[in-house]
Amino acid sequence: MKTNTKKINGCKVELGVEIDAEGIKAIVKDVERAFVREVRLPGFRPGKVPLEMIRKEFADGIEKEILRMMVQKNLADAVKAENLDEVAVSEIKDVKHGAEGGSFTAVVEVKPEFKLPSYKGLKIEKRDTAVTEEALQDQLGRLRAAYAKYEDAKEGETVADGDFVQIDYTGTVGGKPILEIAPDAKVVASGTGFWTQVEEGRFLPEILDALKGMKAGETKEGVAAKFDKENAPEGLGGKKAEYTLTLKAFRRRILPTDAEFAERAKAESVEKLAATVREQMEKHAEAEEAARRENEAVDLLLKKADFDIPETQVSRAKDAMLRQYAERAQYSGISAEYFEKNREKIMKDAQEAAERQVRLWYILEGIAKAENLETNDDDLGKKAIDFVLANTK
Repeated sequence: MKTNTKKINGCKVELGVEIDAEGIKAIVKDVERAFVREVRLPGFRPGKVPLEMIRKEFADGIEKEILRMMVQKNLADAVKAENLDEVAVSEIKDVKHGAEGGSFTAVVEVKPEFKLPSYKGLKIEKRDTAVTEEALQDQLGRLRAAYAKYEDAKEGETVADGDFVQIDYTGTVGGKPILEIAPDAKVVASGTGFWTQVEEGRFLPEILDALKGMKAGETKEGVAAKFDKENAPEGLGGKKAEYTLTLKAFRRRILPTDAEFAERAKAESVEKLAATVREQMEKHAEAEEAARRENEAVDLLLKKADFDIPETQVSRAKDAMLRQYAERAQYSGISAEYFEKNREKIMKDAQEAAERQVRLWYILEGIAKAENLETNDDDLGKKAIDFVLANTK
């Protein structure tokens, strides 16, 4: 067997393989023996069909099998002979044979050759993960609110944060009803007997603010609101609106006392609950900071290295990402229409993410080898990143 290589581009190499006449004769002999052994024809016992008859009846099948066996028996040895660091074989072409021998050409994708970027002494800020008293009290407040009770408001009482309110409301933009401008924006256009909670993110913030201090039966007019340019319903982005709202009824939020709070949270006291919550918040903050530093290290490494990567690996990574996206979309109820509408962006994002993932893998593999890190493919990335982070400034 003779071999030769020619670099095509990127990570692709064209591998030429020539097989001498004796090698082809051996393959032809093996293929014909297999056909004699397997062929079944009326009037002949298994294995007793004359070879000449088989050659005549199964000429096409024999030829295809000879060509297949030529590649199968010689490709791996050819790759080894040329010391190719193979990733995948993307194409087999020009497969032929005759009395003087045979040949074929394989397009082989190989691992990239690149200069490993500098990875020691990267400047990555270390941020404080201590939990402030304000943050702790905010979290405890949210937990306390989760154990709140609700009671119908008494006459004369006014709306406060956390209360559930029932309202009627209508909105206009430039004096026109919102529905005339944005037919699909029914929720923000008007409502009757609509229940919501006076809490950030539950409804239009201007309406929630206007409700504070109102009494049941009270009406407010000219409540100004402005829709976000990017996240508003179609036709309303950046527009100013005015609302008339009536508070029909509301239920007051009754927060638990310290003793009730501790009991419901299954803690000995609010103080001990606070200590537990602080510990959890600190662990969460530390995990977030570790992830941030890791992402920053990855970004710095990728900025320092731009090299060709095997198309096959990128394609596999992209397909895996798209499958995961489809599974998440199905689980969360995202429609097929959304996927089709955003198909171009989804595919572009997946391609870029796949290229980033494959390129990063080669960088981390290079770091692991350069530092003689004992690792396998499963923990290669983690050990290499841990080494980089341990050697930052």
